[in-house]
Amino acid sequence: MRKLIILFIIGLLFADFDGLQAIGKSGFPSIINQKKPGSLGGGYSKDNFGVYYRGNKIDASASSFKYLDDGYAKDNWTVYYNGRKIESASTNSFRYLGGGYAKDNWKVFYCGRVVDKAAASSFEYTKKGSAKDSWNTYSNGEIVGGSNLSDLGGRYSKDTWSVYYNGKKIESASANSFRYLGGGYGKDTWNVYYGGKKVKDASANSFRYLGGGYAKDTWKVFYRGEVVKDASASSFEYMKDGYGKDSWNVFYRGEKARN
Repeated sequence: MRKLIILFIIGLLFADFDGLQAIGKSGFPSIINQKKPGSLGGGYSKDNFGVYYRGNKIDASASSFKYLDDGYAKDNWTVYYNGRKIESASTNSFRYLGGGYAKDNWKVFYCGRVVDKAAASSFEYTKKGSAKDSWNTYSNGEIVGGSNLSDLGGRYSKDTWSVYYNGKKIESASANSFRYLGGGYGKDTWNVYYGGKKVKDASANSFRYLGGGYAKDTWKVFYRGEVVKDASASSFEYMKDGYGKDSWNVFYRGEKARN
């Protein structure tokens, strides 16, 4: 009977081992009660005594530290991005917006760096790395147009004053008349563009996209922005799978097919 009682007591001790707090002669908890740092997300973790980023201790207050999202975190005094202090950020008003963007009452941040010329009071995240304030539209933390920037398709966009391709302004394009045609082509009243670059010798007035990279105006046929030699614009038509033809020849990917 005595053996059964001893085994029962030992079982209770091992079952509650994780919760033991052994007090030594000094009156301090023994090391067996110290817990491993708990994960907060984004590479951050903390215990009762410190905050860590990917295993390395950082200068932060464990009691008030919290992870926000996408690499951002803060305590009562400091804001952090990927474990580094953001010196110019105000922790009291700092909040994460989405897509790498965050802001406080005075500044806007993208991936931990200040976004120049951004107005924090009106700044908002829209979608897929894009954001805007009352004056500009931003992509990946850079100004890419006015606040009324609209996506036209094919990597083209425009606002009231300018046209952009891949976020870069097309200097010669007229926003007022510019429209996207398809297949990488766009045009305004005076010029035709392919991949954001002006198509040489193309007539904007009669220019139209045919499909498969082919386009034509009254006089010429184009494939991916380049003139197709020996093609007759009056009879040229796109077939499929890279093929086109006129009254005399068949073309494949902009080149005359061999008979």
